[in-house]
Amino acid sequence: MDSFVIFGTLITLTLVGSIFLKSYLEKKRIERARELVDLHDDLRRMQNAMAMIPDLYLDIPTKIFMIKRIIQLIEKVQEVGNETEGLTILSQDLEGKLAKTLNSKDDSVKRLSQWGKIDNPDTAHEVRSMAKYLHGQILKCVKSNLVPRAHGARVVKNLKVIMHRIGLDLNYNLAKNALRAKKMRPALGKLKMAKSLLLKSPIKQHLKSQLTELESLISKTEKTLVEARKASAQATANKLSSGMDKMEEDEAWDNKKNLYEE
Repeated sequence: MDSFVIFGTLITLTLVGSIFLKSYLEKKRIERARELVDLHDDLRRMQNAMAMIPDLYLDIPTKIFMIKRIIQLIEKVQEVGNETEGLTILSQDLEGKLAKTLNSKDDSVKRLSQWGKIDNPDTAHEVRSMAKYLHGQILKCVKSNLVPRAHGARVVKNLKVIMHRIGLDLNYNLAKNALRAKKMRPALGKLKMAKSLLLKSPIKQHLKSQLTELESLISKTEKTLVEARKASAQATANKLSSGMDKMEEDEAWDNKKNLYEE
């Protein structure tokens, strides 16, 4: 009898243990699946950021951070999920790109003296969102020791510069498009906004050529608007004068007509 009780107890314990083990394994499977989804999402967003953000905005420390982070995410994806040939090739390509970037010379002066090609508000919003996303990613990378704290500080500084440059370049390009379309008033508004953003920029000392160009365009546009107003006023005056002459002619004719009728 005792042996049956012991046997029954063992069977019960085995079943309970099996249920707990199955539940544990299922929980781990779900956690692993969620982690893999998050990793793929981060990998996709980092790749999009590298593709979408104008190269003009990316200094060498920021490029190094982005490449290292993408390589790290690829490794984690392959660790959690299955290793794929495509990701392996991508990782190898990025390793070569990283080595080349590490040996690059700083080109900030040349980059900052150029205008960024952002002429669409939707594109500007997307680039701004990516810059904010990169800010969160660099904080993670510093905490995980992927990049040193000093490196992270340089990246954060460059991300702040990017946020200022987006508005500046967008307003400049919108103003240029308006000028080409002969829409002087909208162009003047965008040029003045661009100048205001430039003067508030943390790197305004490196944007002297842009400031000179903006001031020149503002001056020319204002001059064009003044000339247009004068021309419009003159045309209105001529029209009024012509109208008065016509009225005097009509009145003289009516007077002559009345004399003959009498």
